[in-house]
Amino acid sequence: MENKLRLRAVCNTARCEYVKWITDPRMTVVGILLVFIRSFCIEPMQLHAEKFGAPLNAAEPFLAVCNSEMLALLMPAVYVLLICDFPVMGGSMMFFIHRTGKLNWFLGQLLFIAESIVTFLALILGGCMLMSGGILSGNWSDTVTKYDARFPEEAGGFVSRLLPPNLYNQMSLPAALMQTLLLTALFLLAAALLMCCMKMLYLRTAGLFCTAAVIAAGAALCTLRLRAMWLFPTANTMIWLHFHEILREPVTPVSRSYLYFGAVLALLLAADLTVLRKLQFINIGQEGS
Repeated sequence: MENKLRLRAVCNTARCEYVKWITDPRMTVVGILLVFIRSFCIEPMQLHAEKFGAPLNAAEPFLAVCNSEMLALLMPAVYVLLICDFPVMGGSMMFFIHRTGKLNWFLGQLLFIAESIVTFLALILGGCMLMSGGILSGNWSDTVTKYDARFPEEAGGFVSRLLPPNLYNQMSLPAALMQTLLLTALFLLAAALLMCCMKMLYLRTAGLFCTAAVIAAGAALCTLRLRAMWLFPTANTMIWLHFHEILREPVTPVSRSYLYFGAVLALLLAADLTVLRKLQFINIGQEGS
């Protein structure tokens, strides 16, 4: 029964987890994050737009959040906070997993994680677009691409660094948005798989610490521009780090980042399945600490 794949059981597991997650009071953290993004990122960009006399593109604030070294910690850190109890294994879960089967339960957890990532990114993207007051267009705004040329005394300032020339000189806005969403989703998936593996080993706190350490170390190395930053997911997520400011030759091809995440996810998934195979029902009632 445990090894027999049952799609209905997988979907039921994912639905139960998603309903508990989306109705958890902890979801208010997303609203707090959006308020912070508005004051720290969107409002300064809007001031630039007013001074330049042209509107922003509605998608630019979201791209600024995902590609800013200063804000690189926010997205994964908040998502980790939202799923810090994942997967729930205490209380009556022993009987639920026994009835569903370990494989179906684990696949349900993966489906839930996919749903939670899509929901989280949609909330942040939608919130940024609504608060930006910008227009929907397939092109970068003149405020982003021409502001420094009109106001050279402000070139290299905080707002200019949110969306550097490495990004808008090298990639169209739709391509940048698609690549950013995909790579960020892969980053969040890797974090979730790491936490899942540690949780099934009853090392919940250690899992949170390891995930936070990877996020923080990656952001620090990106700030210092050390080659070691490519060993961490943060650098591989930020598109503009892959390019020079003007030269067409990339610093590192974006395809390498997809290969990087493919390898990392394969290793984490293999580790999860190995731990799952050894998971004993008699121990499932324990909550890792």
